[in-house]
Amino acid sequence: MAKDESGGATRTQMIAAELIDEIVSGQHAVGARFPPELELRNRFGVGRHTIREALKLLTEQGLVGRRRKTGTFVLASSPVSPYVHSLRDLKGLLDFAETTKLQMTHVGGVSPDSKLLAGFDDIPDGRWLRVAGLRLVRGEGSPLCWAEILVPERFSPPRDQLLASSQPIYEEVMVHNSFRLEYVEQEVTASMLPPGMLKLFDIDGDAAALMVKRRYVAHTGETFEISHNLYPANRYRIRSIIRQRA
Repeated sequence: MAKDESGGATRTQMIAAELIDEIVSGQHAVGARFPPELELRNRFGVGRHTIREALKLLTEQGLVGRRRKTGTFVLASSPVSPYVHSLRDLKGLLDFAETTKLQMTHVGGVSPDSKLLAGFDDIPDGRWLRVAGLRLVRGEGSPLCWAEILVPERFSPPRDQLLASSQPIYEEVMVHNSFRLEYVEQEVTASMLPPGMLKLFDIDGDAAALMVKRRYVAHTGETFEISHNLYPANRYRIRSIIRQRA
């Protein structure tokens, strides 16, 4: 993006800022169709690339989303801030489950050779229970991530109990087995959001993603839960404080 002659914001950023102001002020209502690219190009006197980059900035802030063959629509009246996950200790990690809610849409079993269990060491043999769905921030409607949680069937509470509970799954498993949480192993990798996931997040086109995998280990040394959490990259940040060891 080239800057303007004054060295300030780019033309793309200036257009995006003006369009954001219009959405926030209510000029474009939530759910309404957003002006098409050609109309915006004529209005601002710029090319297709500039308008698409401006719309991309609006999309990244959760304000608009493109639906195939129908156009661009307004999704929110104010920018959606990314979920910032502060990690200092186990409490910071586990608070995530308290401030978000999992909408369970898939419940079933997986075999021990499932690719969802690949790459994890020291995990129990036998079949695993799989629970999956979109995770949302409590009090907000926008999906934060696609979550898949796996529990060894021999450690799992009854399915009806899990589905009815308002508590995080790891807590239900710990209570059911009288476990104490010893530690959580976490791995974060960058990837692209799979094409099949784009519609779930109202995203059109390619989107970067973060995959966060966690392994929960009890005081007995046994792994009692594994989770996969796939986030559109603009909706999640991890903030850590790393101190000098004394």
